[in-house]
Amino acid sequence: MFSGVGRGAPRILLLIGLKLFVLCQPAWADEQPIERVTVTGLAPPATYSVGPGDIAQAHALTASDLLAESVPSAILSDTLSNPFQQDLYFRGFDASPVLGTPIGLALYQNGTRINERFGDLVLWDMIPSFALRRVDVVGGSNPVFGLNALGGAVVLDMKTGFTAEPGTAIDVSGGSFGRATLSMETAEADGNEAFYLGARAGYDDGWRRRSSSNVLQAYGDYSLVAGPFSGGVSLTLADNFLNENAAIPADDDRKAAFSIPDTMRDAVAFVQGRGSYDVSSDLHVRASTYYRATHLSTANGQALGFAPCTTDPSLLCTEDDTDDALNDLSGAPLPASLAPEGTLGLETTMTNAFGGALEMDMSGRLLGMDNTLSAGVTLDYARTGFRSETALGNLSFQPGGVTVVPIGVKLGGTDWNIALTAINQDLGVYAQDKLALARDLSLEVSLRFNSDRIALDDLIGTALNGRHSFTSADPGVTLVWNASDETRVTLSAGQSGRTPTAAELSCADPTQPCLFPLGFISDPPLKRVVARTVTLGADGNFALEAVNLTWSADAFYTRNADDILFVSSGPLIGSGFFANVGDTERIGADAKLMATWDKFDLHANYAFVDATFRSAFEVPSPFNPGADANGNIAVVPGDRLPNVPASSARIALGYQITPRLHAGVDAKVQSSQFLRGDEANLAAPLPGFVVFDANVDYQLSDTISLRLDAENLFDTHYATFGLYGDPTGGGPLPFTNPRFLVPAPPFGVWAGLRARL
Repeated sequence: MFSGVGRGAPRILLLIGLKLFVLCQPAWADEQPIERVTVTGLAPPATYSVGPGDIAQAHALTASDLLAESVPSAILSDTLSNPFQQDLYFRGFDASPVLGTPIGLALYQNGTRINERFGDLVLWDMIPSFALRRVDVVGGSNPVFGLNALGGAVVLDMKTGFTAEPGTAIDVSGGSFGRATLSMETAEADGNEAFYLGARAGYDDGWRRRSSSNVLQAYGDYSLVAGPFSGGVSLTLADNFLNENAAIPADDDRKAAFSIPDTMRDAVAFVQGRGSYDVSSDLHVRASTYYRATHLSTANGQALGFAPCTTDPSLLCTEDDTDDALNDLSGAPLPASLAPEGTLGLETTMTNAFGGALEMDMSGRLLGMDNTLSAGVTLDYARTGFRSETALGNLSFQPGGVTVVPIGVKLGGTDWNIALTAINQDLGVYAQDKLALARDLSLEVSLRFNSDRIALDDLIGTALNGRHSFTSADPGVTLVWNASDETRVTLSAGQSGRTPTAAELSCADPTQPCLFPLGFISDPPLKRVVARTVTLGADGNFALEAVNLTWSADAFYTRNADDILFVSSGPLIGSGFFANVGDTERIGADAKLMATWDKFDLHANYAFVDATFRSAFEVPSPFNPGADANGNIAVVPGDRLPNVPASSARIALGYQITPRLHAGVDAKVQSSQFLRGDEANLAAPLPGFVVFDANVDYQLSDTISLRLDAENLFDTHYATFGLYGDPTGGGPLPFTNPRFLVPAPPFGVWAGLRARL
């Protein structure tokens, strides 16, 4: 549908309007309930918001599903082939659970940034979506949001006993692929005190071989309001086991798993405290603190070629290096008679993080005009322990997959074993001032100072040792014009950045590709990524007799300097290194329309994103069919970034059949995208697609509701992610097409019931 959308007219028109290249981005509008304390991440103008009503109607499995359904420019990429752990792209920037992905979105839960510090990952399965009260997606490089807010920030406002619907509710659902969920929540407010408690258990057997998942989540909150003081404490818990079979060769069966096992066990304990004090009607002080512990364990099977050593055929070597014999953990050489066919990588990442923030909000008059000043400081500390071991195994060929079966031997040496400690210390000092220039016009300026330090300690050798520090000052400015009672226009510019993560710094040597998340090497320095964004936006509402319209639209231009890219390289799927590759650019526009007329309701989103490289560089991609004799591809300015479709749209039409019965159908549309490993755009892209879903809601009584959801109604075969790799698995597998794809799920249907007690 979007095959004709190119870089011509849309790009030229947007460049004329936006390529001003000044600094900074929207500020805040504080519309928070009294019990909520959010030190960073309040919603500015031109924000896409998902409110309580939208959340209740969405029936979303995860927070990322909710955003993809509701927010323009937000799309999902199923990198891991797991419904609980998909990548969320927004305006061409990624919030991913996959180590090795450049993260360009900041994620906040009740004011605390929850990007995992080791790789800035976003673990969507750890977010209790049943406890979401409101979600704001703020586009642009807003400096107030700190690290990772290159393309925007996602702000999660969780339920409290004051804001949740009082009473107890039970939600149960089940259907295709053996998926079943059970959620319970209860809320109560008694005078100045309130509590909220919720939990969910979920299981999904998956539609591909060996793709089951178990998810356990819980969230609780206690709130207190006592005169000028308000505060509370919340607790998030999760313990999940996920199969992540990821990409398979394009000529393999859609239900297959390329290598087994490919699993993650992740758990989190996240405690947050908050408090605010109204010193006077014009002066407010807010504070928050947190402790977050995460534990990630992964097991990744890989086919790998081994051979007798050239110098001594009785000893075992790899096919890539037949001169260096392999040893076991005790240092003894391994006999060639073992004849292994693959490896099993076992990794553990444990992070303990804590921090706090303090903010002051002051209102008054400045130069005869109303003025509001907010200033604050944030301090975060995280200690991560990473350990990786490699076991030898044989391949078991079975219908629809290949399993790596351990033979009871682990490889020794620093090439196959990693023990690393990483310490992150981040200090942020920010200020934002809003000045009412006129009754309908306001100016907001902001500034953030960042000081970030990363210390790496190799617990086995010395190759991974390193000390890195980054300092920056990021400004922002926003003009807000209330053109009428129904229309608002904003113009903003901002600068933000992200520091290289410990994972990136430990994998930055192109001569020694590392396999993510299996290993790291020495740490050449990487530069801080700096993003500058200009945004022109407008929003409003319109009513004419029985027709009611709410709309919003934004045009944006973002330029990243010294962008970091994971460069595919090496013999195995997912191996490569990180490098600063120069500038990248994202220019586009998105719009949202909501309308009601009589018994009809309409929700429509559209987004155009032209995401391109703006610097020339050469990278290895040995399995790309367009690579040169050395296995390299040459990227030139104007080549599109992989995994970012130029156009995406979602249209949902509903009809209220009776006062208790509502039915709807929606279409999801995406244009083509280039595969990872084809940064030079040399091969055919991943095709675009159109997919239809449907839903029915029936209010059985005042306290019981039923629902039915169907996805991929016409069983369309499509994929949202692809990359290039070796389809032979190092030799033993029969495939020839180097394109690896993650096939999207087929037709599925689920029924659910929600009851209030």
